[in-house]
Amino acid sequence: MGNADGQATPSATLPDAPVAQSSVAQSPAPQSTKTLPQAPEPIAGDSWYAPIAAGRGPQSLKLKTETYMVATFGPRAMVAPAFSAAMRMARPPVGYPSDWLDGGPAFGRNYGAALGSRFAFETGRYATGALLHEDFRYRPSGKQGVARLFYAIGYTFVDRSDSGHRRLAVANFAGAAAGGFAGNLYLPDGFNTPGDGARNFEGRFVGFATNNITREFAPEIFRVTHRLRVPFPRIPLPEWWTKKPSVARP
Repeated sequence: MGNADGQATPSATLPDAPVAQSSVAQSPAPQSTKTLPQAPEPIAGDSWYAPIAAGRGPQSLKLKTETYMVATFGPRAMVAPAFSAAMRMARPPVGYPSDWLDGGPAFGRNYGAALGSRFAFETGRYATGALLHEDFRYRPSGKQGVARLFYAIGYTFVDRSDSGHRRLAVANFAGAAAGGFAGNLYLPDGFNTPGDGARNFEGRFVGFATNNITREFAPEIFRVTHRLRVPFPRIPLPEWWTKKPSVARP
């Protein structure tokens, strides 16, 4: 607008209009997804996992030997048979002789029997795997659902060669037979029959299947125990128990 002299008047300076707000609520910034810790690295001789071959190279003779030494002569291999002997004496089978049942000498006999069976089992499995170039480490399936369970059980009977091809798990059969029937050489009469050896052989295969299932579902077990804030079902062990790191990470 102009004034009486016809000159334009400067426009009044008005405050800035408020910025119109969007009627749509702004979505909050995405939050970073919390990553749960993964299951611990497998360790040679570990009763829960080892040996596991996920993402690892061939099982060389050196790695087979290292795993065998830890699993057979490591501290855990010396302690586990003591629990087996104690359980045998606490709940003896019917007709178990008294010299295998009462006192320190009886514990020594049961401990020696459990130790001998473990030694025969590990040695038979290692020697067969080394001779036939069999990689008897467990390989997770990568499958979904119940197929994982059947895969884990099947891996008890069919594993891999050193070159990665599927093959009959001869080392498992040899180890189970050696560990199952070794006791027939020193167990008391009535507990050293072929039937007893066959039952021990079957028990070894049940152990293979159980361990494989545990290894297959270890990540889920670990995450559940983490959410529940309970310790992972694995005995904590000092570093000297598991030997050198190269055994766990070939």
